[in-house]
Amino acid sequence: MNKKLKIYSFLIFNFGFWFLLWMVFVLSLMRFENNESAFMIASLIIFPLIIPVYIHDFIFNYFIIRKKYILYIVSAAILVYFFGTVITSLLAYIEPSGSLETYSALILVMLLYTGARYLRIGTQQQMLLKNELEKRIKAEMELKELESKQSQAELTLLKSQVNPHFLFNTLNSIYSLILSKSKNAGDAVMKLSDLMRYLLESTPKRKVLLKNEFEFLQNYIELEIIRLGNKTQVNYDFIGDVRGKIISPLLLIPFIENCFKHGVGLNYKLNQINISVELDKDILILKTRNNIVSEKQQPTKRSGTGIENVKKRLDLLYHEKHKLEIKKDKGEFFVDLEVEI
Repeated sequence: MNKKLKIYSFLIFNFGFWFLLWMVFVLSLMRFENNESAFMIASLIIFPLIIPVYIHDFIFNYFIIRKKYILYIVSAAILVYFFGTVITSLLAYIEPSGSLETYSALILVMLLYTGARYLRIGTQQQMLLKNELEKRIKAEMELKELESKQSQAELTLLKSQVNPHFLFNTLNSIYSLILSKSKNAGDAVMKLSDLMRYLLESTPKRKVLLKNEFEFLQNYIELEIIRLGNKTQVNYDFIGDVRGKIISPLLLIPFIENCFKHGVGLNYKLNQINISVELDKDILILKTRNNIVSEKQQPTKRSGTGIENVKKRLDLLYHEKHKLEIKKDKGEFFVDLEVEI
């Protein structure tokens, strides 16, 4: 609340308080007096109370806030006695026997004004607190919205990094088939076409059918089997009722792609890849196992960020709803992933 608004609020409150009090007296006196007398008597009663009421308000603020209650009581008693005597003398010609009523009225009006003022202050404080709470809630909502947009932007970036990475490796597979004049090159191109169609359709989406994701993964594995021929042994299976289940697209492909990237070497007898994907109720379980091939034994040296990207996506999309374990043991590489979908 700015300074001008505070001044206006103070003036309106004080004017309203005294006008309302004056009107109460006027209406009460009109039952016994004519209008002119009622206005005059009400004015003579109310206006002399203004000065002691404001003095009392100052005394109240000064002593009560400092917890000097005895000093407040003594000061208030002196104030009431002094101004009560003065006001009683002024009103003696109207009501000679009204001294006790004057003292009582003075005490009542002092307490009424101070109470009304603190009620007003309390109401203003409540309004300020309410406004601050609304501002804080709005700020928190804007922050959450910003975080959500940031997370979505990061997810979009991560998926855009997955696609070129995957496409690069798949084109290398097709290129190898063409160089070797394999009869499977045509089938590989068709499967690549299906893969690319799925990539284009799924990338803009936050969720896709798990059934379609399974078909995509199977097509990729079969494409790699066509490319590799008898150079490696690949065992894979997809188990579970996937009807009606959805998942974030391209979530599992980096782990499977990694098997073929690092598990195929020049020594074909050592090349063995095992992939298992199972849906157990709402838990998707991926298990992969492949031999660790040194860079010297790999036909080509490739690098990428697929696994790191998918870790970030898992943390963003399935925070506290997934378990991922990646380990190496005796020349083999293992991935165990569980995702609640």
